[in-house]
Amino acid sequence: MIQRLNSTYHKKVIEYLHKEKEVNIFLLSDIERYGYDSYFFSIYGGINEEGEIEGILLKCFEFIIFYAYDKFDVDDFAEFINDSSCEEVCGKSQALEKLEKKICLGKYRKVNIFKLINKNRLPPYIEDNVKLRKIRFGNLNKIVKLYEEIDEFEDTTVDNIKSSLKTGRGYCIEREGKVVSMAKTTSENRHNAMIIGVGTHPKYRNRSYATRCLIKICNELLEENRIPCLFCDNEAAGAIYKMLGFEQIGYWSIYRK
Repeated sequence: MIQRLNSTYHKKVIEYLHKEKEVNIFLLSDIERYGYDSYFFSIYGGINEEGEIEGILLKCFEFIIFYAYDKFDVDDFAEFINDSSCEEVCGKSQALEKLEKKICLGKYRKVNIFKLINKNRLPPYIEDNVKLRKIRFGNLNKIVKLYEEIDEFEDTTVDNIKSSLKTGRGYCIEREGKVVSMAKTTSENRHNAMIIGVGTHPKYRNRSYATRCLIKICNELLEENRIPCLFCDNEAAGAIYKMLGFEQIGYWSIYRK
């Protein structure tokens, strides 16, 4: 049976999500930040006859994140998703692939989930003549412009970046008055952080700019005992991440109308 969860389920929810806490960064961060009584999202769980959780779903307006560690009631969750009039569902690929033939959405994208495991491969951040600037609300228009100039990125807005920075941080490099490279985090929680928006303007590539931003962020996170994770579906970028100590730990899928 699927039911909306409240704080009385918190211990069970956290234990369930911590079975794969790196996969569940978004869920854990939202629960840590907003709790169970938020006006803009709800947490639902599949509860079996013994009262244990089998599947967790976060619904925020027309957006859903779904996670299941092992078994769950496929038909119940598929019916719930179809009745929710959602525009997008994302989550652990292994779980969503059990639902994909039953939900009224098509697979949009599947990416690798990377985690920084080999910490000894990550070089320390060293200041030099390439100065990094912290991403702040005052330079967000320049960040949006960079998103527009990188083909691999989806369109974004100042509001979207503001929202991500509320639970994260970012660094960028400027040249000739514009931001040409960056890396950011979002959904930081007590244990992990998701790195996003790693990229460089095509005219400024092959100078290790984005790598410098990434190294800076990863060193900060490790000093705070937070493990960086990220999504990647680019082979060249994946090779750089592995060189810095990241390893693939799973897959993340997105389904859309």
